[in-house]
Amino acid sequence: MSIKAKPSFSLKDQLFNQTSVGKLSTRLSAADPTFKKKAFERDVLARFPELELKERIHWIVTTLEDYLPAEFSAARDILASALPEPLDPNRSDDDFGEFIWVVPGEYVAKHGCTDESLGEALDFLREATKRFTSEGAIRPFLKHYPDETMAFVHDCATDTNYHVRRLASEGIRPFLPWAMRANLPIDTIVEVLDRLHGDSTRFVTRSVANTLNDISRLDAEPVIDTLRRWQGADQQDASELAWMTRHALRTLLKADHPAALTLLGYSTQPKFRVSNTAATDIVNVGESFQWTCTLISLSKQKLKVTLRLHFLKANGTHSTKVFAVKDGQFNKGDTIEIEKRQPFKPITTRTLYPGTHYAELVVNGIARKKLAFELVA
Repeated sequence: MSIKAKPSFSLKDQLFNQTSVGKLSTRLSAADPTFKKKAFERDVLARFPELELKERIHWIVTTLEDYLPAEFSAARDILASALPEPLDPNRSDDDFGEFIWVVPGEYVAKHGCTDESLGEALDFLREATKRFTSEGAIRPFLKHYPDETMAFVHDCATDTNYHVRRLASEGIRPFLPWAMRANLPIDTIVEVLDRLHGDSTRFVTRSVANTLNDISRLDAEPVIDTLRRWQGADQQDASELAWMTRHALRTLLKADHPAALTLLGYSTQPKFRVSNTAATDIVNVGESFQWTCTLISLSKQKLKVTLRLHFLKANGTHSTKVFAVKDGQFNKGDTIEIEKRQPFKPITTRTLYPGTHYAELVVNGIARKKLAFELVA
């Protein structure tokens, strides 16, 4: 028996709908008076009910093939003229643009990734990313023309527009969401990040940290080495680099990787004592599991306290998820009363299976007091 919530929100309908398609078609018809606006909208929207989010993007691109010139340069010129005004270059974060403007870049990626069109296609992505990120559109170019595209990426890393600089980092992420794998060598990626880690905008530095976090899923060592090197480079504000370091190490931190803990100032041999541990032994679906205990710090130290839950899976094994409890600097003798409640309500991102689950307290990677509890439907 499995229990999972039904989605109550439709991202695909919010992002790709009659209004957003209308914005695209209006700009296209202004750029090309022969563009058949109403017919294009009709054909696109006819299939939307049956399509998921990425499928809608692909369908719009496919439909455009019937309404734009077959010759790539001519189609590219129309798409370039149809682009809206660039996003505000004076901002520094949280300015993503409207998702519908992913479409021109995806069209160019599909039809311009050729020997003949490579240069003008990449130039288009540089402009398109100022309206909505071209991070996904650049992936086919990295796969089929790695040398030429990486030269373009390095050039983007020094651009005056921060959206273009972000493309240099975000476009080469090993595990970019919703995108094909680029499979670039790690040292090739780090070479680009070295140019960007001192950037003045959070939009770029967040991307740099996300890219390092992706690399950590492949190999932790180059991530640790890179961050240590940046700490000595003095090219970034100390507080910003501290934020970047923690964000870049978040996957390793959840796994209590010793080098990541050390780099962030946590001892891998913390001195502490746990007592008065109590936990819910039976949890009904829809209610909460509760863990309480007393933790005493036996020295002055930085502690990261988490609750590690082991969720029962369909095949009888368990998957783990870590939940933050306490994090900070503590003095010798400090007493920390811990109370952590974790709801077991059906959600769309996790399927619940009734049966035996486990919980344990983890302090700087050291696990204590693993207890079993039953989830009951």
